[in-house]
Amino acid sequence: MSKLLLTLCCIALPLAATPLKLQLKRDGEQLQFHYQFQVNAEPQQLSFSLDNQSLNNHFRQFRALKPALLQQYLWRDARAHVAQYPGARLQRLPGSDSLRYRLQAPAELSTKLETELAQLLQKQQQRYLEQHYYYAITLPLGEQVIIPDHQRLMQDSLSALLPVANALHRKLINLPSRQSVGYISQWLQQIPYQDLSDRAQSAGSSFSPPLKLLQENRGDCDSKAVLLAALVRMLLPDVKLAMIYLPQHAMLALQLPVQSSDDAVTIDGRNYLLLDPTGPALLPPGEISPQYRIYTQNGQFAYRLL
Repeated sequence: MSKLLLTLCCIALPLAATPLKLQLKRDGEQLQFHYQFQVNAEPQQLSFSLDNQSLNNHFRQFRALKPALLQQYLWRDARAHVAQYPGARLQRLPGSDSLRYRLQAPAELSTKLETELAQLLQKQQQRYLEQHYYYAITLPLGEQVIIPDHQRLMQDSLSALLPVANALHRKLINLPSRQSVGYISQWLQQIPYQDLSDRAQSAGSSFSPPLKLLQENRGDCDSKAVLLAALVRMLLPDVKLAMIYLPQHAMLALQLPVQSSDDAVTIDGRNYLLLDPTGPALLPPGEISPQYRIYTQNGQFAYRLL
């Protein structure tokens, strides 16, 4: 059974730019966003409007994963399954990380029932995770953990983020792909970082879906990476993307031309340029913090194609 949560305790790097300014203004059924920030030390402005209904309904079903509740659902299903077999009995054992139990059954039934229970619990956990936008992934050392389903969260955010993509398109229409993703990333790097004190109150998950990140004007590493991925997917649809998972961190990888000095990873035989939108340090495409470079250079990362 998977561990029930991976918390990405992203570490923000030292501040390296004038703080971003955001003005929010209600306009009927919409909320207007007006940003002032810098890209390569040059002043920039970005404006767009988002529908109030979209903001209010954006992933309302996404909640911090509650391991105890998941275990209770699985225990209910396991007991119901065992109850079909006369002479079989299931006893729950203490444990906080996963559901643990002891099966008592006739010898001729025990192996069959153990197999059925393992398959049932795996199927029901997967169903529960899908319903709540979570995903089980295996880390480099073989540990299986549960994280927000970044792929689905990105894909299901595209239509709601169209006004943001349109506003960026007007800014980036004449820029090469690498400069375009660098522009978007520098904007996101200047959005305030999700404070670890907030994370401690989040029951194991501080992930903010894209519209929530924009409205609250803060986000952690995987929240910003998902927003960046969604915008790149709309603006540069031919660029292949992957989420990169490191110890206590996540970032984006893009299949763009890689230079010899770039930080990059190889996935399925292809080079992917690394880009970390966490901030507040304004790291350009192809440059990541040395504390994470040791993992990417040694292949100690997990990934998921987007």
